[in-house]
Amino acid sequence: MARQKRLPCPETEALSEKLGQTILRLRTVDKMSLGDLSELSGVAKSMISQIEKNETNPTLATLSRLSQALGTSVEAMVSDAPTESALVQHAKPQDTPRLLSQDGLCELRIIGSLDTIQFVQWYDFTAKPGGILESSPHPAGSIENLSVLTGKLEVTVEGETWSAPAGETLRYRADRPHSIRNIGETEAHATMVNILAHAVRSR
Repeated sequence: MARQKRLPCPETEALSEKLGQTILRLRTVDKMSLGDLSELSGVAKSMISQIEKNETNPTLATLSRLSQALGTSVEAMVSDAPTESALVQHAKPQDTPRLLSQDGLCELRIIGSLDTIQFVQWYDFTAKPGGILESSPHPAGSIENLSVLTGKLEVTVEGETWSAPAGETLRYRADRPHSIRNIGETEAHATMVNILAHAVRSR
């Protein structure tokens, strides 16, 4: 049966539009051409152009490279909230980026610092019954930690499957194709921390 096309998410579309506008504004202020930004960031000119025109959804890694080249942070590009203190960052719900799974049943809220997303990725994860989040392999040596708060989740890594109810944690190789599925009858809630080993070694 053909997969039904999901309706656009207003919050995601607004975030994508803001990212494009911000990148274009910062590039213009710095008097940088698409070629200049491409050379500094390592992101293809065509990709940067598509992001600025809100024609594509960039990955977090792409946004990180662009923010570094533009002398800012990913967090600053996706949030309208001003920095309140050098000691404390206060992220309000409307300032927390959200990502949806392909089936639209799982949601990742980026609750870790976006400035360190190349090293450690920290998410608040929710999944409706039957929801599945499929992920491509992360850099070699990466480890993902999934702590189940409510419900029951199942993790599959290269065909091997484990399950965990509320109160338990699964730690697994994230440098292989992996997925998380809600196998319970109610919505599941978990925290997810992904440690990117390649970034730690390269520091």
